Amino acid sequence: MLILFALAGLAGTAVAVLPALAAAPSEVKLEVAPNCNISGWACWNPKGSPEGNVGFNEVAPFTIAQGGTISFEDKDSQAPTDVIWKGATRPSCTGVVEAAPTKTGWSGTCTFATAGEYEFESEGLFNDGTSNYTKYKVIVEGASTGTTPTTPTTTTPTTTTPTTPTTPGEPGSGSPLEGGSRALKLAGSQHGSAVHGSIKVSQAGAGGRLEVGLFAAGASLAKAGHPARVRVGRLVRSSLKAGSVSFSVSLTAKGKTALRRHRRLALTVKVMLTPLHGAAVTITRDVVIHA
Repeated sequence: MLILFALAGLAGTAVAVLPALAAAPSEVKLEVAPNCNISGWACWNPKGSPEGNVGFNEVAPFTIAQGGTISFEDKDSQAPTDVIWKGATRPSCTGVVEAAPTKTGWSGTCTFATAGEYEFESEGLFNDGTSNYTKYKVIVEGASTGTTPTTPTTTTPTTTTPTTPTTPGEPGSGSPLEGGSRALKLAGSQHGSAVHGSIKVSQAGAGGRLEVGLFAAGASLAKAGHPARVRVGRLVRSSLKAGSVSFSVSLTAKGKTALRRHRRLALTVKVMLTPLHGAAVTITRDVVIHA
């Protein structure tokens, strides 16, 4: 999996453009392409497509027939990646790494039994350590009409309303956070090999999923090629209860090595709360940890 370089002048969340097909196929095969639009920007791409045919500035859904399948093949990736489905309605998958990627060289298949719209992200195919995940949309056509339902299944919005705002709304807006951005308690300077914090979950966020990622500059890890950001810690918790939720995210082995070498390590901490219904909310903070 390729860690993507920060793109100067790129505004907003990156979105992959997958080609819309004239007739809904029963199978789509995807693989990780190393250069989807420009050098260093990796994403899922239809298998066998030439490099450079996928954009990143607008959503272009691709279509599949109800009951059809999408296969994923991550054999060319250099680091672990995953496929994270958004929204309440999800396909049935086998062999697909759907959270906490720990291996490369995997392949799997997802079957879409229900017509509607689906969205997924791949955290491993990451931009610059902020919230610029590449987004993908799948439209599943109904078997009888060949069209999608007039009322689509719940998915993460891809309109100008941010799906993962870095400045969440205040109470009363249906936010899964109690108190908006003030819900996150995270000291900017910490000691040890783990980052500690807490987040206040509202009733709207109860039952949802918390994901905390730690990202360090590639240069601080002495990583070849110096990618913009490298993930050095990750925590996922599900079935959250309303109220204050504490978390502690340990550094990976390479993160601990960098901390021992430099005695301090600057991190970008990305906290994402995904409710059972509605849009996910993301807060990004900078933290420095000291040995």
